[in-house]
Amino acid sequence: MKQRLNIQWYSPFIFLLMALIPVVAQEKIITERTGGDILFVEAHYVVFSAETAEVVIPYRIRNDYFVFSRPLNTIADVYSAKADVIIEVLDSVGNSVARKIEHLELLSPTNIKAELRKNYTQGLVTFTLSKGAYTILVRVEDNEAKQFSADIRKQFIIRNTEPLTRSSFVPVQPLSGATTEWTLCNVGGDVLFSQPFGFLFTSPTDTLETVHYTIKRRMDEDDEQKIVLDTTVRCVKFSDVMMTIQKKDQNIVASIRNKDKQHVYYIPVNGVQLRQGRYEMTIIASNALLGTVQFATRWLDMPMSLTDLDIAIYPLQYLLTEEEYFSLRKGARESRIQKFEEFWKKKDPTPETAMNEMMAEFYRRVDYAINAFRTLKEPNGSLTDRGKIYILYGKPTSTERVLSPNSTPREIWTYENLKKTFVFEDPSKQGNYKLVESR
Repeated sequence: MKQRLNIQWYSPFIFLLMALIPVVAQEKIITERTGGDILFVEAHYVVFSAETAEVVIPYRIRNDYFVFSRPLNTIADVYSAKADVIIEVLDSVGNSVARKIEHLELLSPTNIKAELRKNYTQGLVTFTLSKGAYTILVRVEDNEAKQFSADIRKQFIIRNTEPLTRSSFVPVQPLSGATTEWTLCNVGGDVLFSQPFGFLFTSPTDTLETVHYTIKRRMDEDDEQKIVLDTTVRCVKFSDVMMTIQKKDQNIVASIRNKDKQHVYYIPVNGVQLRQGRYEMTIIASNALLGTVQFATRWLDMPMSLTDLDIAIYPLQYLLTEEEYFSLRKGARESRIQKFEEFWKKKDPTPETAMNEMMAEFYRRVDYAINAFRTLKEPNGSLTDRGKIYILYGKPTSTERVLSPNSTPREIWTYENLKKTFVFEDPSKQGNYKLVESR
C-alpha cells in the first residue's frame, strides 16, 4: 500500500490539473450508461406539406468499428477502410417503404483502436414520407472485415395532425460566429454533455416570442422525477424561411435557407448544470403544450476507467493516506460511489457546473497509463511506477531511453516546467521498470 503522497508531489499535480484548458463532463459513475456508443441514429422531419414530410436520418459511427488497413505499395502512415451504411424504413405493419445505401471510403493516420475510438464518421440520408408511425433499421457492413453490425431499430412518428403543422425538435449546438447555422448533436436524439445546446423547430406560426420549459431528471421507474430546470426563455425567431439539414465537412449542419412560408425557432437551453443522465423536457408556449422532448446528455470521450468503480478507485491510492484509501474501498456499492463523488467534488475547479475538469484529466491519464505501461507481470499499467508518475504529472517534456547489452535498461523522464527528473530501471529486462531516482 502506498504511503501518503509527499506534499511536493501533490501540489504541482493539483496545479497542473487546475491549469488544464480542455473540459469534459462528469458522469455519475457506473449508474448512468450514457457514454459514447458505436452507432448513433436519429430522425427528424423538418420540411413538410399538409400530408408529407421530408425525413432526415443522420448517423454517427465510432471509427474503431471499422477495420483500417494500409493499402499496398503505400509508405506513408495512411490507412483506409470501406463500408456500407444501409438504412431502411418500415411502416407500422412492417412493410419496407424506403431504403438507401451509403458507401463510405475512410482514411485515417492510424489503425490503433484506442485512437480510432476518439473519432466518428457522420452522414445522413433523406426520405419523403406520409404521416404515420415508422421503424428505422440501420446496419453497417465493413467491406474489408466482412463483418456487420447488429440492426439498430429506432421508432419514429410523424405526428398525425390536420394539417401537419410543426416539425420535430432538432437538438443542435451553436456554431461559433454563425447566426443562421448550427451543428446537429447527432447522438441518437441526445445532446453532448458539457457543451451548450438548444432545439430548432419549424412552424407556420409567427407569434411565438417566449417559451417556458421544465426539465426533469428521468430516474428509475419507481423513483419520482426531479425537476432540475424550470425557466422562461426568449426564442430566436427567423421569419419566412425554411430549415435544411446537410452534411458539411465532417459535421451535420442545420441552416436557414431561402424564403418560404415557414418560421424557424431556436430554443436555447442552459445545459451546463445538467449532470450526465436522462431527461424529459416539457415546452409550454402561450399557456399551451408545444411539445415534449426526451434526451440524454452523452460524454462521448469519457475515460474508460470511469466505467468501472474498482478501476477508478485504484489510482486514488496515490492521493490518499492508507486509511482514506481503504475507507473509500469499503462498504456497499452505492456507499462507495457516494464517497468517490464526494472526493472529486471537493477538487472540482468549477463547482457551479456539472463538469469536473480535474477528474476528467486524471482519468484520461489513467486510461493512457493502463495500456502504455502494462507488462506481463502487471497487466494494469496504472499500478506501475511509470504509470504512477504519468498519472501524477502527465506526459514528460522529454523521455530518454538508455539501452545497452551490458547494462540495465533505463528511462529518464524530464519535466522542464516542474524542474523534475525521474529515472526508471528494468533489471529483469522484461519491461518491469522501477523508479530508482527522482530529483
